[in-house]
Formats: sequence, structure tokens, C-alpha cells
Amino acid sequence: MKQSYKNIKNDVSEEIQNIVFPIVGIGASAGGLEAISEFLEHLSPDTGMAFIFVQHLSPDHKSMLTPILSKITSMKVQEVRNKEQIKPNCFYIIPPDKEICVEDSHVIVSPRPSSPKFSLPIDILLTSLSNAHHEKAIGIILSGSATDGTIGLRIVKEQGGITFAQDHSAKFDSMPNSAISAGVVDFVLSPKEIALKLNNLIENPLIENLKLNITDEDFIDEGNADFKLILKKLNKASGVDFSVYKLKTIIRRILRRMLLHNLNDLSAYVALLDEKKEELTILYQDILINVTSFFRDPEIYTYLENELIPELIKSKSDEDTLRIWVPACSTGEEVFSFAMLFMEIQEKTNRHITIQLFATDLSERAITKARLGIYDENDLKSMTPKRIQRFFTKDDGTYRISKTIRDICVFATHNVLRDPPFSKIDLISCRNLFIYLDTAAQKRVLDTFHFALNETGILILGKAESISSSTKLYSEINKKFKIYSRKNGSEKITFPLPNFKSSKKELKDEKPTNPKKGATPYSKSKTNSKKLELSEAIDTILISDFLPPSVVINQHAEIVQFRGNTDLFFSHTAGKATLNIFKLVRKEIAFHLRILISKSLKTEERIKKEDIAVKINDKEFVISIEVAPLKIESDEQLMLVIFSQYEQSQVLNEIAGKDENQAKLLAIKEKKFKQLEMDLAASQEDAMSLAHEQERFIEELQSANEEVVSSNEELQTVNEELETSKEELESSNEELITTNQELQVRNELLIESYEYSNAIIATLHEPLVILDKNLKIKTTNKAFFSLFKLKKEETEGKLLFELENKQWNIPSLRELLEHIIPKNTSFHNYKVTHEFPRIGEKVFLLNASKIIQKSHGDHLILLSFNDITEAMKVQKIELDMFTKNIEESRNYNLKLEEAVNERTKQLDLSNKSLAEKNNELGKMNKELEAFAYVSSHDLQEPLRKIQTFVDRIMEKEKGNLSSNGKNYFRFIQKSANNMQLLIEELLNFTSLNSAERKFETLKLSDIIQDVKKEIKEDLEDSKTIIEMQEMCEAMVIPFQFRQLMINLISNSIKFTKPDTPVKITISSKVIARESIKTLEDLTSELYCHISVSDNGIGFDQEFEKRIFEVFEKLHSKDDYPGTGIGLAIVKKVVENHNGIISVKSEINKGTTFDIYIPAKNE
Repeated sequence: MKQSYKNIKNDVSEEIQNIVFPIVGIGASAGGLEAISEFLEHLSPDTGMAFIFVQHLSPDHKSMLTPILSKITSMKVQEVRNKEQIKPNCFYIIPPDKEICVEDSHVIVSPRPSSPKFSLPIDILLTSLSNAHHEKAIGIILSGSATDGTIGLRIVKEQGGITFAQDHSAKFDSMPNSAISAGVVDFVLSPKEIALKLNNLIENPLIENLKLNITDEDFIDEGNADFKLILKKLNKASGVDFSVYKLKTIIRRILRRMLLHNLNDLSAYVALLDEKKEELTILYQDILINVTSFFRDPEIYTYLENELIPELIKSKSDEDTLRIWVPACSTGEEVFSFAMLFMEIQEKTNRHITIQLFATDLSERAITKARLGIYDENDLKSMTPKRIQRFFTKDDGTYRISKTIRDICVFATHNVLRDPPFSKIDLISCRNLFIYLDTAAQKRVLDTFHFALNETGILILGKAESISSSTKLYSEINKKFKIYSRKNGSEKITFPLPNFKSSKKELKDEKPTNPKKGATPYSKSKTNSKKLELSEAIDTILISDFLPPSVVINQHAEIVQFRGNTDLFFSHTAGKATLNIFKLVRKEIAFHLRILISKSLKTEERIKKEDIAVKINDKEFVISIEVAPLKIESDEQLMLVIFSQYEQSQVLNEIAGKDENQAKLLAIKEKKFKQLEMDLAASQEDAMSLAHEQERFIEELQSANEEVVSSNEELQTVNEELETSKEELESSNEELITTNQELQVRNELLIESYEYSNAIIATLHEPLVILDKNLKIKTTNKAFFSLFKLKKEETEGKLLFELENKQWNIPSLRELLEHIIPKNTSFHNYKVTHEFPRIGEKVFLLNASKIIQKSHGDHLILLSFNDITEAMKVQKIELDMFTKNIEESRNYNLKLEEAVNERTKQLDLSNKSLAEKNNELGKMNKELEAFAYVSSHDLQEPLRKIQTFVDRIMEKEKGNLSSNGKNYFRFIQKSANNMQLLIEELLNFTSLNSAERKFETLKLSDIIQDVKKEIKEDLEDSKTIIEMQEMCEAMVIPFQFRQLMINLISNSIKFTKPDTPVKITISSKVIARESIKTLEDLTSELYCHISVSDNGIGFDQEFEKRIFEVFEKLHSKDDYPGTGIGLAIVKKVVENHNGIISVKSEINKGTTFDIYIPAKNE
């Protein structure tokens, strides 16, 4: 290992040099605020890393993440801007209704798709981050619902980055569990442990290498003994010679494993491999990067579909077989994509030829998954819904490839550098192998492909790969998509022997060396290695030339592998493609084969039959068939079927050479043999007839089954539509949960601000008083009580000018205060001199301004007193002394100015502070209003569940409940219904503040007729009579005014006398302002007067103000049910119409509501 990095030169672009530090992409959804807060609490603020946080947010909600998280960490926290330069020790947050991705050293911000189903912002971030920065990317998935982030973590891991997922501590575990189940997570930890792990990682020299731009090859060179020993261990364990792979690929994966184990020395990792055998397997799987997906690079498939494959199919006759090979197939997505594409094209072109797809890979684990053909929803995200519905069957949340597709695909573990290739191949797609091999190995593979391809065979490589080393063997068809054809007339390449020297690097049997001790490596003789190479080469040729015809089948009689030349025993007929051995084998031997396979399956023993005389292609043969079970570990029960044959003429020639007696004896036996053969033929014909009949019944059953499957697919479609709706609802729910968490934090901040404001007001030396619109005192501070020598009970709720027997009555001040609310005015430093009963004559500078409380519609006045009495006395003394001594008078004047300036400064500071607090209180009111609205919405869902489950219990379990149980459930029902009504009323009330005020001129009689239709049942049940008298037109907000009339009529119905029909009288007319003498605050010339009277129970007139307050009720809930919000809504609607409302009532004589709204509203 190299110890010094100072002399290393970095040949990298300026753009990449901008990012020499790890970038951490973090994804979360519901429950993510708590998780990210815990993460930041334990994360060092100077890790040198950059952090980008994506959380599913409501598109209409202003995010409070930035101020909330800024209080937890000293890192710079900000909402990311478009084309923002990424910097270390910064925490970037996704803006609402946006998606973000990383390009080079910048963050690109784009609008979020309108449909939440197609919005996967976490996958988008992590995928772009890993593609841009490879091993410098770190991915973290925290609490959240659904599966967003799984694909992103997979790409991060494939590119050499590190991945984390939250453990069981996640409040919503769908997102982390999806990533864990997909096998793409390196560490499963709590948010605290993830932060501590990152803190430890920054101490590792491997991370420091990233910052210094030290390449992997600079850290570990090719001649490093420890590195070569690791390659030997891999070769011994897997049989794969990784020395022909690109050095950078292997080193990057080794360094990644070292970093995950927090090791910085290669010899320590060798020791770990010796200590933990499973680590070698993990490293092997890590090197075999399974980069694949369905229809990866869609442009290539479009080209294949429109141009290449139709021509390929057209070149085949109906009797031909189209053979495709997909080396390095990973978990099968690519080979299944080809199978689906060929199936679709055959249907379009109305050509149905036999297709065989061979898929191979080094990884046994990948092949096992491919054989199963089972994928999750994340794997299918690149697929169209039409293809998913047609080619997959959904089963318990996963998707299984259809049998039609699976039957034409054969999977096998295969090393293209070592094992014999397939032959007579029409198309090879190898799009994920060459980038990992060195030049010599690439040439070797190209030679192998040339050997395997037909004369006009086609080769497809990956977009970053080429045939530069083998241009004599291939011609270019499409440069963009890297598609080549085998050159005609080129010298035929025989299959190359394995382990040839041009691509085999020497691996000495070396032990790790310790540079500090100066130990030297040692090596063994290469003789054994050469002998092994020669033996393997001879074995390969002998097996290729002398291997008997054979096939490997599974328990379903499906062919898994072909060995040797099997043309004599198998034939392909036109029609649906299949690998069923009984459909492929020649009919002359099908009967014998079926019996042998059946016996072998039952006995699990080798079964052989010899001397079977058959006639094939007008030639007579004597054949033998042997079926042998394969005793190996596999998900399927496999058997080897071995064929051998020789022509009948060979037997006759041998007979001719015998003596005459033997010939006669043989002739008799021959005659008897022919008779037996005829009998056997008849028996075979009968048996075959029965077999065909059985197959016909099976086909009929399959047809019926396909109809059932078709019906099931239709139901599946409906179910998927329901799942889509469910996903959209879940997405909205996640956003609401996230919003609610932010609102909870915001509420805490508002409480803090409120307490902070109160503390400031309480400590001010200047007296403060807050008045309502009627100039009654709502609250004061301590300085007010102290200065004026008053007590709390003497002031609150009292008219300012009636304090102390009206001794506070100051006409000029009253006039100023009365104009503040209606005219939205204020005054500053208004001088008042007045004799106060308890403190004598005082001189004040008064300041007043308007406070708006939107949450309950009140307008208040903040009034402050600045006592300048002493300053005025000083001024008077100075004037008196002026005549005595001018100089002395000048000095007094200076002192007076200083005193006045000081007091004025204090007043200005006080006024400024009050204005700031006034603004804060205004903001608090707005946010509290929003909080009440969202909280009311969040209460409805659990309440609906309570109502639903109680209804079900009362309906289905009623007979099992005791009388007390039934009463309890009725009580729950009643309480839940009351709560539902309360929430609806509360929502109606809060919505009035934010509702758009659009006035329309309407006939009030039409509105009342609409109301009567809407509450028809209530009117009929209560036998209510509504009498409409004179009615006029008015400018109203239709929806709000309709709600006003519903509430007033409902109120009259509710508070009625027993056994007395309800009678409600409604009238309206336009009147002049002068005729309204009992009410104030009227500014318009003409008003529409609406009167609503009833004959109900009435109430004491002293409660005329109280009944309009929220949650105020004059009667118990048992006597008269209700929420106490209805009349508050009525008042709010009237105020929204710039009007006023009054009420007159008398107990047991009824109630009259008088409403006055301007005849013209804007």
C-alpha cells in the first residue's frame, strides 16, 4: 500500500475537481421529520460532506423544514435553488412541489409531475447523484410509506457508493423495508447510529483520498501482494479468474468493502477474509454488478422492434428455430425483455417460428432469481401497464413472468471466458460485460461470439463498448446502438482453448507482505499450472467431439440444457414454441421415452432401455435411451436423458459373417422378432392413442384454465386501478402527516413567540392597555396598574372613559380612539394633560394603533402612555428662572433637552418594539388559524373509523352485547356524531376567513327557497312553517348567505317549545341609514334589513352578546344538542358582508334576529 499522496498528479477536469467530497442523498416521507431531526442532532457539523434532503411534501404547503432544522445543526440549512453549487458542510432541502437532481457539481430544480403516482423524487435524486459522482455518493432512506428510494439505493450501490436504511425505529417502515428486502442496503441502523457511522467514516483515509482526488489505482497497484492474494482467494472459491477484469473495477469494489468495515489497510482486509468466510462471497457478489432492468435503454428496443428483429424473423422459414443468447444476463430482465419483444413482433407480422433464448451469467444467485421469474413492483417501473398485464401474473404483492415467456427461456451459470459456448446462434446481446474486462479478455470473448454466431449472426454490445480489437470479424450495422454483424467470408474461428496466455495474468502463490518488516514474496513452480491448462484443453476437445447426445430436463419434462448433437432424436414442428421434451422428441421414440422418464421419477434410479428398433427419415436405427436422476442441490428435480444409436444395416452385416446354422437360427428368431414387433407396434399405437387423448383433455383443461386466467386478469386490472387510487390517497396522507408534524413544531414556535411577547410587554416601563372596538379594556401590563394605582378587577371589561367614576373622560382622546378601527388610523405622541383621581395631574404622550385578530374577527386598539410630567415640570422651572439668569436658563435648557431626548428615544424604542410585537402577533394569528383548520381536517379520518366500526358492531354483534354494552355503544355513537358535527361547524367557521368574497345581486326569496329544499326533512319532521313576507334583492356572497339562513332556521327548529309547531317569519326590505338609530358603525347610505323571527323558547336579553361567541351555549347539551358555533358563523358571515347583527328575545316568547347589510357591497 502506498503511504504518500503528495506527489500524485490528478488528471481530472475542472468540473470534477469542484466535487472532491462525498455527497449524501437522504430520502424520507411520513415520519421523516422526527428521523432527520435525530440524525442531525448526532451528526458532526464539519464532516466535510454535503447533504441533500428530499421529503414528500404537500405541493400547496409552505415548508417549515428550513427554520426547524436550522435550530438543530450549526451547518448551513437552506432550500436548494436551481443550479445551486454544491458545497461541503451544507444541508440542502427540496422546495415544495419540486423535484431535484444532481448534474456535475450543481443541483437542478424542476416542477413536480401533476400525478403523485409518477412522482418518485427520492429515486430521481439518488440515481442522478450516483451517476454523477459514483463512489462519492452516499444514500440514506428514513421513515416513509411506499417504495420510493429503493431503485435509487440500488444505483448508488452499483456505482460503488454506500447505502443506509432506518431500522425498526421508523414510524413508517415501508420505504426502508422495501430497500432492505431488495438487498441494496449496506447498513440498517437508527438515525442516530447512521449519523455516528458517518462521523466515523470521515476519519478513514479512504474518504480522505476522495478529497485529495487520489484514484483507486494510486491506492492499490497491480503488483500489490495482498491484492493478488485476494484474487487467488476469489479464483479458488468461485472458479472465476478476475485477473482478466479491469483493475479499476476490482480495486473499487475491494476499497468499498474496506470502507464498510472501516479498514484502511489491505492486509487487514485479507485477514478479515480469512476470519469471515462469508465476506469472500459478499465481495464476489459485489464485483458481479447486476446492472439490469426491463427494456433498459428504450431507444435500442425501438430500433430492434422497427428494423432489426422483423428482418431477422423474415429471414427464417417456418421450420427454422431462432436462437438468441444473452451472456451476463444478471437476474433475467433483459432476456425476458427480448422474449416479450419477439412475441409482440411475431403477432404483428403474423409469423410464428420457434424461438429459443439462452441466458447465462457467472452469478448462481442471479441465475436462481432469473429462473424463478419473480419481480417486485420496483423492478417493473420501466414497463408499460399493458405489458405488465399481459406478460405477468400478480401474486401476493409480487409479479411472476408468464409461462408463455418462461418456457422459451433457458438459464444456466456459464463463464464465457472458460466454458464452451452455444452454437448456431442468430443474435447475441452482451450489453453489460465488456466494460469490466481488459482488452485481451474482450478479444477472447469476441472470438467466442464469432464462433457461436451463424454466418449472418448479429452482435449487440453496450453503449460504452466496442469491437475495436476485432474489426476483421464484425461489420457495423448501427454505430449509435453498437450493433454488429458477423462478417461473411471471414476466417472461421474455432472455439478458443481456456486460459490462453494472452489474457491470463500470472497469479503467484504469494503471501501478504508487511512493508514495515520488509518481507519478500515467494512463488511456486508453474509446472502444475501448465499441466492443468493442457489437461483442461484436451478435456474440452474430447467432450465437444465425443459427448453422446443428451438433454437435461426438469420434473415438468421441460428441457433445461442440450448436450451433443441431438438432431436425430428431436424435430421442431410449426406452431407455438415449447421446450417440452415430449413435444420435441420424434414420435417414433416418444412412447419409450415417456415410460422411462415416468419410472425414473417414481424410483429415483437410473433406467435404461436398449435395442429399440426405429425408422427415422427412411433409415432404420437401433437406439438405446437412459434416464438418470441428477443428485444435485437445485430448486428443480433434474434428470439427464442420454441417447445412443447405430444403423440396422450394421447388425445385418454382423449376422452375415456367422456360420449357416447360426444364420438359420437367427432367421427363425428374426421372423419371431418381426411378429413381436408388429404386436408391439399395435400396442404402442394404442398407447399413443391413449396418450394423445390424455393430452387433448389436458389441452382442454388448459383452455378452460386460460379463460379463468383471463377473467382473473380482468379482475387484476380493476384491482390495479383501485391500487392506483389507494397509492394516490396514501401519497396525500403522507403529505398531510408531514404537514401536521411541521404544524406541531410551528405551534410550539408560536407558543414560544407568544410567551416571549408577553415577557417583553410585562417588563416595559411604559403603561400599555389593549381596548376592544367598544373601547373597553381587555388587558393591561403591570406598569399601567402601578402608575395609575388601579387593580385588575377595576379595569378589565370596563369602558376606558368610565374608570374611577368617569374621571378618565377625555373627549379629545375619545374622538381619536373612536376613529382608529373604522377608519384604520393611528396617532403618535398625542399630548394630553389631565387630572387623575389617584395620582393627580399628569402629562402624557399617547400612541395608539389598530390590531387585527383574524382568528376570531376582533379589531383591537393598542394604547401606550409615556409620562412626561417630570419633563414638563423641568421645562416650567427653566422658564421661571429664565428671567433671573440667562446663563443658568441656558444650562437648564440643555438639561431639559437631554431629558426630553432621552425620554423620546425610550418612547421610540417602545413604539418600535410594540410595532414588531404587533406584527408577530398578527403572524401568530394567521398561523394559529391555519393550524386550527388543518387540525380539524386531521380529526375527521380517525372519527370516521370510530363511527364505521361502532356501526358494524351494532349491526353484526348486537345479539352478543349485554344491555349495558349496547348502551355504551349508543353513547359512543352519539358522542362521535356530536364530534363530527363540531368538526364540520369548526371547518365552516375557519373557512369563512379565507373564503373569496365575491358578491352577487340575488333575490333573497330565491335563497330561502333553496334553503327550504336543502333542509326539507328537518322542516317536515319538526312541522315547521316558514312565512315569507316582503322580500328584496341584496348583494351577497351566495354560499355564505345560504349558510347564514340555514343556521338561523336550524336554530329556531332546535330551540322550540314542546308540543308547539314551529313558526318562522322572514322579511327583508331596503331602508336608509338614518332609520337605524339603535346601532353604530354604519357607513353606507342604504341597507338591506333582514328580519328572522320565531316562536321558540327565547332567552334572557342580557345574553345578547354572548350567544354570538364561539362555543357559547345557554343550555345543556342534554336539553338542546348543538356545538355552540352556529351563531358565531352567522355573525362572521354578516361581518364578511360589512354588516351588523342584533337580537331581541324574551323567555318563552320567541327570538328575532335583525341583520343589516349594505345594499351595495364590493
